[in-house]
Amino acid sequence: MLEIKKIAVLGAGSGGFMCAADLGNEGYDVALFSRSTDKIKGVKEKGGIEVLDIDSKPMDFFGKVICATTDIADAIHGAEVILNPVPYFACEDYARLAAPHLEHGQMVLYLGKGGASLTWAKVLKGLGIKKKVYLADCNTLPYGTSKKGEYQVRLENRTRNLLIAAFPGKDVDFVGSIAEELFPLKYGYTIRRGQNAIDSILVDYNAITHTPPMVCNAARIESGDRDFHLFGKKENTPGVVRLIEKIDRERMAIGGKLGLKQYSLEEEILMVKWNPNGEDYVLPLFDAIHTPFLEVCEGPFTLDTRHLTEDVPYGLVTFSSLGKALGVPTPVTDAVITLAEALLDKDFRSTGRTVEYLGIDPSWSVEQIKRYLHEGSI
Repeated sequence: MLEIKKIAVLGAGSGGFMCAADLGNEGYDVALFSRSTDKIKGVKEKGGIEVLDIDSKPMDFFGKVICATTDIADAIHGAEVILNPVPYFACEDYARLAAPHLEHGQMVLYLGKGGASLTWAKVLKGLGIKKKVYLADCNTLPYGTSKKGEYQVRLENRTRNLLIAAFPGKDVDFVGSIAEELFPLKYGYTIRRGQNAIDSILVDYNAITHTPPMVCNAARIESGDRDFHLFGKKENTPGVVRLIEKIDRERMAIGGKLGLKQYSLEEEILMVKWNPNGEDYVLPLFDAIHTPFLEVCEGPFTLDTRHLTEDVPYGLVTFSSLGKALGVPTPVTDAVITLAEALLDKDFRSTGRTVEYLGIDPSWSVEQIKRYLHEGSI
């Protein structure tokens, strides 16, 4: 078991702030890297990050940050674990920045969207990096969180059900044990170990739940309605939730074709079955998706935001590309992609994350794809 003393957090957005605060509060030596001096100025002055509660009031929760820096080599040096909680479109940039400074035996864990271990692997291979570095990713951030100031972050909730994957997949037990230490059971976290990196790609809460309400509420968002809440009940009517459900079932069919155990979104949200009449029962998706922890989140107030610009090209386009490669129809996913492209006048299909981008040849058989994901080669 790897003894963890130092953790490097690459990225100083909401996720990076919360990771640094949480792990600094737990006693790890945390180094926070940002490409922008302004983003870490307050952290350097205060020596850490203060965490606010859901009502934006201070908690007795302060995470010490031993190093807030724009020098990525300084942040990475000596760290046993490197966390990379940034939007997926920045993932490859961070991999290129970090690559020359990586040390043998370190573990990189990308947080926010599954499949990033494949992206890091592609970058390291392209740059000729031959050191053994463990590459992992998580299907989502471990927190619902919002950056609220130069040294403050709001903790809205902990995302307690996390799926960790590795590339190659045979490393998953090692990276899973590290994830369990960083995100422990005492805070209610359940760490599932994905069979491969496609597993974490498919359990993409954001791509499934962000895109339908964004598209269906486009006029409210674009008009700047300050009462708009992405996960609100007024925004997620039964019809909108039906769209979410249909996208969810399409991605489940993709996983089934690869032999991956899939849970419905309502099961993923709850991961608890209750028994009112002697039979297992899961809340309908409409009820499961409405929670006060998410409904409190304001906005977004523009269509040109990561809820479309990230979750369509790096979420839905990936679902669609996988579906084509595996012969699984994805008509609702494809329709939402088309509408998002029209709303933003962008070509997400040509710029998005396809199977080819992930290093998978669409001509490979299902067995070849499985072997590549598990072993790192076919």
